[in-house]
Amino acid sequence: MTYQKVIVCFANSRKTLGRCIAGKEWKDGAPGSWIRPVSARPSHEVSLDERRYQDGRDPSPLDILSIPCLSYQPIAHQSENHHLDPNRYWESNRRLPWRQVKNWLDKPQSLWGIGASSYEFVNNRVIETAIVNESLYLIHVDELRILVGPKSAEYPKRIVRGEFQYNQYQYRMSITDPVIEGQYLAAKDGCYTVSRPTLCVSLGDAFQGFCYKLIAAVLYEGRFL
Repeated sequence: MTYQKVIVCFANSRKTLGRCIAGKEWKDGAPGSWIRPVSARPSHEVSLDERRYQDGRDPSPLDILSIPCLSYQPIAHQSENHHLDPNRYWESNRRLPWRQVKNWLDKPQSLWGIGASSYEFVNNRVIETAIVNESLYLIHVDELRILVGPKSAEYPKRIVRGEFQYNQYQYRMSITDPVIEGQYLAAKDGCYTVSRPTLCVSLGDAFQGFCYKLIAAVLYEGRFL
């Protein structure tokens, strides 16, 4: 039987051939648990047809939206997953004002621990077998440095990474926010700065023994003016 989950959307992030949508449950204006609607596909991404509103719009960060779901579908490192109903439209007719985002922040001590890094990244992954109670956080940082350029000499394709400090720990992760990716891939290679953003950070699906930390959304006031 279909049930509705009403969330504030904090990420519409690139994933495989679709998107990863994530947000916190709306509890009469107060933040509830994280919710991630997922498809029945093995990689769980949500297609445009599955996530769009009846008027064809795509969900945007800060939309307050209602998602029809079929069942709770947690996996080892993602306790927030709910299997969406692919035959019903999502609905939204309001947004969370930017000034209220600060009331929805998380305050973890670290982002799933430190010490595990892959090539040209910093503290960007955890071992697949690690015990993880949640896979999504909404955090505030003083500064985000956006790095645009080739991943390495061996992998010359340009990528967009985000580097920031949180609770005195340094992180460098891939940015999978398609709006931010598109904006900075259109610019020259280099380092750019976003002051005082709110970040939605996420653990992706397991890949070759690790779950990778991702910046799923970069949110700042100017984006919502």
